[in-house]
Amino acid sequence: MSNKLLFIGEFPPPYGGVTVKDSLLRDEIFSSCDAKTFDLYDFKRRPIALPSLAIALARAVRGADRIALGIGSNSRQSTMLGIIAKLRGREFLGNVTVFMMGRELADYLGENPGQVWKYQAARCIFAESRSLMADFETVGCRNSRYLPNFRKGGRARAPRAVGDTVHFVYFAQVRPEKGIDTLAAAARTLNSEGLADKFDIAVYGTVVDGFQNEFERLLSDVPNMTYKGAFDAATGDVCGELNMYDAAVSSSSWREGMSGSNIECKFAGVANIVSDAGFNPECVGNGVDGLIVRPRNVGSLVEAMRSVIEDRGLLARLKRNSYEDRVNYDVATWKREVLDVVCG
Repeated sequence: MSNKLLFIGEFPPPYGGVTVKDSLLRDEIFSSCDAKTFDLYDFKRRPIALPSLAIALARAVRGADRIALGIGSNSRQSTMLGIIAKLRGREFLGNVTVFMMGRELADYLGENPGQVWKYQAARCIFAESRSLMADFETVGCRNSRYLPNFRKGGRARAPRAVGDTVHFVYFAQVRPEKGIDTLAAAARTLNSEGLADKFDIAVYGTVVDGFQNEFERLLSDVPNMTYKGAFDAATGDVCGELNMYDAAVSSSSWREGMSGSNIECKFAGVANIVSDAGFNPECVGNGVDGLIVRPRNVGSLVEAMRSVIEDRGLLARLKRNSYEDRVNYDVATWKREVLDVVCG
């Protein structure tokens, strides 16, 4: 572990998947070795200093024995690999580890085959999904390893007991593709069945441009659905906030990656009701620690929500199993494996 490590990451404010993952890599994993961090976001944060930043980056690359990349854009990541190869030679890419952000890299390589050699030459590509490892095989990269999206275990909160009212939470960007309109329609259906006093829904998230008026109309039609605003997870306690609820609920048709909110719910002792879009079924077991519904399908969502409203024992079991599964997504669980790969 004596190799000098350079971690090239991105830390845009205030909060996002890339920032969270890179911060955990820097603070919880690489802090235990001889590591230096270079924040690529400084190029945007300090445009007047571009020449000096470029020089500093080049010097850092030349002085490193090992390099880890945590870059949010596939094109920027590929460019960075090219810069490293130019400064240190192609063979040095065998000392470079790539941490995938999201799910698009395999698709990007399929569309840009001229970039594949850089990733083939890398020491390892850490992928957030086991199915993505098969996708990398199809584009000729056989050096991927599984590393799930993770969080810090010390912030976990045991599940609260289920009360007389089931508290649902929507914790995502507020837009139709994420299923907010489907959720409102499902709530209206449940209310019409006489269940209005048995559940409520709290909505957190930024409302996308052009959707505010429609969102306000949806809220006005569902008296037991309340908008809480965009939660500042950079300064607030995500697990503590989510812990107040029983089940996160969404029927997104979005091409989901390994959703950070799904993982945070495990650490908060909250069950997940999610669609089978993207990688959701890889981290939420249907009937085990959550329920899987069809994307943006009102009937499917109504059935899932009704089941936990009417069966509190089921809901309690899902919450407990969700919390117990958190260890599989704890950064501490993966620290030794990551260091062995990156620095070994």
